[in-house]
Amino acid sequence: MKADLEAMLGEFEVVEHYGGTSAAVDMHLNQLRRKARFGVSLEEWARMQGVSLAYARALQRFLDQG
Repeated sequence: MKADLEAMLGEFEVVEHYGGTSAAVDMHLNQLRRKARFGVSLEEWARMQGVSLAYARALQRFLDQG
């Protein structure tokens, strides 16, 4: 499943900024774990990160399975 997340993220230019898809996915997963504590909605988080809502939902599903 994480490979699927990396493939989805590969569509976005933010990957280069974080040193590759694996590092970016890990960073996004860590951010999503913390977002609820700060009252940030998934939609708002996706917009702030410049990623699609579909990718954000996939990350959330990954965490929920965890």
